[in-house]
Amino acid sequence: MIELSVFPRRGDFSRPWKWLILGGLFFLSNCSAPPVQGPGKISGFLSSSLQSQLESEKLILSVPTSQQFGAHLLYLTEEPHQTGSPRNYKLAEYVRDCFLEYGLEKVHFHDTPALLGFGRSVLVEIAEPVKKKLKMVEDPYPLDKDSGLYADHSVVPYHEYAPSAEITAEVVYANGGSPEDFAELDRLGIEVKGRIVIMRYSNPYSYRGYKVYLAESRGAAGSIIYSDPQDDGFFRGETYPLGPWGPPSHIQWGGIVYDWFGFGITPFTFHWQKQDDGTWVEGPNRNKALPRIPSVPMSHEDASEILRLLKGPAVSVGWQGGLPFTYHVGPGPVKVHLKVDNVEKIALMRNVMAIVRGSQEPDKWVIAGNHRDAWIYGGLDPSSGTAALLEVARALGTAVKQGFRPRRTIVLANWDAEEDLLGGSTSWVNDNRAKLLQDGVVYVNLDSAASGPEFDGGSTPALADFLRETAKAVAHPDIPGGSVYDHWVKASTSGTAEVNEIVGATDYTAFQENIGMSCIDMTFDGPYGVYHSMYDDYFWMSHIGDPGFRYNVTCTQLLTLILWRLANADILPMDYSNYAGSALNAIEKIENMAGLPKKIRLERARKPARRWLKEALAWEKKARRFLDSEVSLDPNRASEINSLLMGIERALTEGEGLKSRPFYKHLIYAPQPTYRTELLPRIFEAIKAQEWNDIPRYEEQLVQAFDHASRLIRRASRRL
Repeated sequence: MIELSVFPRRGDFSRPWKWLILGGLFFLSNCSAPPVQGPGKISGFLSSSLQSQLESEKLILSVPTSQQFGAHLLYLTEEPHQTGSPRNYKLAEYVRDCFLEYGLEKVHFHDTPALLGFGRSVLVEIAEPVKKKLKMVEDPYPLDKDSGLYADHSVVPYHEYAPSAEITAEVVYANGGSPEDFAELDRLGIEVKGRIVIMRYSNPYSYRGYKVYLAESRGAAGSIIYSDPQDDGFFRGETYPLGPWGPPSHIQWGGIVYDWFGFGITPFTFHWQKQDDGTWVEGPNRNKALPRIPSVPMSHEDASEILRLLKGPAVSVGWQGGLPFTYHVGPGPVKVHLKVDNVEKIALMRNVMAIVRGSQEPDKWVIAGNHRDAWIYGGLDPSSGTAALLEVARALGTAVKQGFRPRRTIVLANWDAEEDLLGGSTSWVNDNRAKLLQDGVVYVNLDSAASGPEFDGGSTPALADFLRETAKAVAHPDIPGGSVYDHWVKASTSGTAEVNEIVGATDYTAFQENIGMSCIDMTFDGPYGVYHSMYDDYFWMSHIGDPGFRYNVTCTQLLTLILWRLANADILPMDYSNYAGSALNAIEKIENMAGLPKKIRLERARKPARRWLKEALAWEKKARRFLDSEVSLDPNRASEINSLLMGIERALTEGEGLKSRPFYKHLIYAPQPTYRTELLPRIFEAIKAQEWNDIPRYEEQLVQAFDHASRLIRRASRRL
């Protein structure tokens, strides 16, 4: 699950707070150029550690190649591989065997049962004012051998967890299906009760499951979600097979679980019950996290047949899409007959885990993960990320064979069931929660590797500067002698390397929101309009997205280097002044959000946040001086300091969790059910619910967290 360029951009870490204190063809040439960053200092490293670190970096950056990446990608994308499918289990064995071949240790499967859904058949017809059966298939293209998939009539586009049903009803258009869009229908006096709601994937983004939930909660009989050409089709540029954007028939498959209900706490088997003989049967009451109305994905080619027949009010400018006619809201006179046959069953989510054991602090874990499961072929999402992870494994294994073993243990994870319900990563975090709370250093997520040249990096704020610095050490193929950082700055509209806040729904969620681990999320972006469709395949990747796989190799190198530096740093490169500044910005945004009739001021939280900022700046200055001047650091002392630095992120969580979603324990960030960002989520949700009396208690939690963070950083400073 990745974010399309038309979906919301995550926030960046700017620094307005400083005044508070300071006033198809494998190219033989791959991207394995020497590091661009000069052989000076690396944040977190003593001068005595530099030579070995730089020597090992040169080695690991030379290992990933376009040939080997392409070979992995070709195998990974040969067949569809949804969670629970025979092919996905076969690919788990492939990943396991690669890990073993490359010399990784403790290679094993981590299995968890989960409820999964599959489409068996779908029929969508216009019943009135004319009768017409819609295609509900994606068209083949002779250039792409994998595009004939729908010749097999068992292949059905579907929304996972939508129930089977047959309905005929009038249609209402609800634009992007966001809360604001349904509020606009209310303003217009248009009811969706008893009707089929047709919605688009659009900007601002709203999670497809929340679209369906909003329709269901208002009494809709069913829903259709289609890809509008304004968002990801011809309106954006050349379409597949000649360009990156979605052709008329492309259909975005996807899950629609209501994952804000009991996420991380409710068993992934939901209401199904295991019998004494090991079989599973469905319980009598369907879990509230599972939809109760039928829903289907649709191409804009099919959706246009419905939309052109709608009457009622013409839409406002923001609701007009890219089809060549005026959109209307309805209701009717068009009626649609929708017949959905989906099946649900319990199957195993299968993660593949491996480690590179650390030499000095083997109990400390630096973790990188990518998910393997795909809706269909998953050329970009996620198989490019899986191929990159395998090349990372090969680079790490090569380093160990050449005598370079990391200081801390590196854990590589190939997750399952991300697309369905973030199941694989969340189940593993739950099973290893005590260990991660004590020893989890950083989690780095790579959902998809590269669809183009533009690096898109996000992190928890403490790692923002580390990410910028590391990007300076990897060559960018489009800038002779230049780095990923140079291209990052050049491509930015602000002229700076913007590090995004990471708040959303992918495999870092449990690490950040529940454990309180520092996280990085990364990809290389380019035009991409075939998300979750059949056309996201090897042909698209090798002929359109990244011919020669230059950017994918660059992404692999950067991920490898991020892990290697985090695993080897003498002092973890965590700059909490960025975090304190982000917290102060969040306080101001929440105060402004409250608005009339209730004005809130969070001065009690602002004061300790400022103290934390002051302590963090003092620590960072002292740490830089120490690293520049000292040649050694007692290992036990270093371990204690680093544990204190890791603990600061933990201090920003609180055991109670959100009232509505107790799995989410982070005090600064959480995703909304739409997947948009919630800042200071407890206070955010209290404002939305107008539960004003709860705000003082939630502010006190922030006070305690910021004071705790200050104490930890002071202790680290004293030990240095």
